[in-house]
Amino acid sequence: MTNLENYRSSTEYREILRILQKATTLQDNFLWQSHALGKTVIPAQYIEIDFIAREVLVSFSSEHHHIDPELPVYVKLGYRTSVFKVSEYRQGQNTLRFSFPDLIKTQELRFYPRHTFRAAQDKFVTLRSSTYGESGSELKVRAMDISEKGLGLVVSEQNRNFLKNNRILWVTGLQDSNLQNAVLAEVVYINSEVDPKFVIKKQKSLKVGLKVSGAFPEDIYNRFLL
Repeated sequence: MTNLENYRSSTEYREILRILQKATTLQDNFLWQSHALGKTVIPAQYIEIDFIAREVLVSFSSEHHHIDPELPVYVKLGYRTSVFKVSEYRQGQNTLRFSFPDLIKTQELRFYPRHTFRAAQDKFVTLRSSTYGESGSELKVRAMDISEKGLGLVVSEQNRNFLKNNRILWVTGLQDSNLQNAVLAEVVYINSEVDPKFVIKKQKSLKVGLKVSGAFPEDIYNRFLL
């Protein structure tokens, strides 16, 4: 049975496209439809991406499988067992064509132990834009969790543009400790699935995931966990 705790929602166009691209090289992609008699599972023979039309083309064997045009189609990809729903699609001969999904549920794969903070701990991370080098603007945001290679942050909706314009960032501080050598980080997702305990009243917040390249100083990292 799938552990939904290991899944998160992605609405970021670039991440969705990356997931679709990775899945095209795999064999264990399939479609399914749920109906009164149960579930019809349809293995995908291959998946193609039409970058110009921003559509996905799925090929399957129609000899043994039938798609009910009145029902939505669900797609499960072999890459990170990602899942999404398709409500509008066009059928061809042995094919299904639909627009890039707006949302994908994707498995959160972590190779390093994640430390989740309590809401009362008020842990903060300082980020600097990489666009203008040492003189880049900085943003101090709240941390929900951290691992050696990743950060889960809560960022005000007002700062969405800062993140969209700076997909590559420098982590310059953990709590009150400034990093002598800033650590490079990449924004890998932005969504609205913020844990309620971290939400500030009357403020729209975003959940932001950073992938860290490099290493935090061990002493500063360990103090940040306390």
